[in-house]
Amino acid sequence: MPADGIAWNEDFAVRSFETDCTGTLRMASLFSYFQEIAGNHVLHLGIGYEVLKKLGYVWVLSRARIRINRLPFWGERGAVETWHVNADGLMYLRDFRMRDAGGDVLLCAATGWLLMDTVSFRPHLSDVLPIALTVNDRGRALDEPLKKLIPLRGVQPVYERSVRLSDIDVNGHVNNARYLEWIFDCYDDEFVKSHVPGFLQVNYVGETALGDTVALSRAEDASSPGVHYIEGASRMKGSKVVQAVVGWETLDPRGALPVHLA
Repeated sequence: MPADGIAWNEDFAVRSFETDCTGTLRMASLFSYFQEIAGNHVLHLGIGYEVLKKLGYVWVLSRARIRINRLPFWGERGAVETWHVNADGLMYLRDFRMRDAGGDVLLCAATGWLLMDTVSFRPHLSDVLPIALTVNDRGRALDEPLKKLIPLRGVQPVYERSVRLSDIDVNGHVNNARYLEWIFDCYDDEFVKSHVPGFLQVNYVGETALGDTVALSRAEDASSPGVHYIEGASRMKGSKVVQAVVGWETLDPRGALPVHLA
């Protein structure tokens, strides 16, 4: 239900199939939450998927940056709040804040979306919309720029992933959450069981298609231990389709998680 005329709140309960081998919410599932909740918000505002489809447009996630206190676990309940921030050129900024059942902040996210033409697949300004997107005064959930990501030196190949039918969404493109699965598949189970992500930025920088092969590569930042750069490149086009930076922290042997956000 809407919290007010600008922000939108939804409750969540983490289901078993949304978790990874540690029993906590997968990052791909979190991005699916973001997509669903943002979609419900714009539907409430009168510019949902069906309305935009008739006009020949669709919202596409372009960039996302997340700071994590901890990820919720299987069976845990809480709430996610989202709101439209403003526009930055052709990018429309939307923030998210996830809280546990006690109201403590689990994570904060800043995201950037493009309003794409479904024929030319080019971005448009919001003046093509039937309503005006209100610039809110709620401030930012995460006051960090959604900047371009610079590849690190020494990037090494990890594995290759074929683009299959199960990766394609209703818009005919690889769903943004699928890329998160590919990114985190760059790690083995032992690493994931002994580390937690403290922050993540992902930039969608190109397109891939059914039948393509995406080559995933990774490098660690020598000046910032635990910070990894990951990219996926299309074999068909010979160009990058996704870039990510993940900041990993080693798990306390007792299972306690470090706190990142006030």
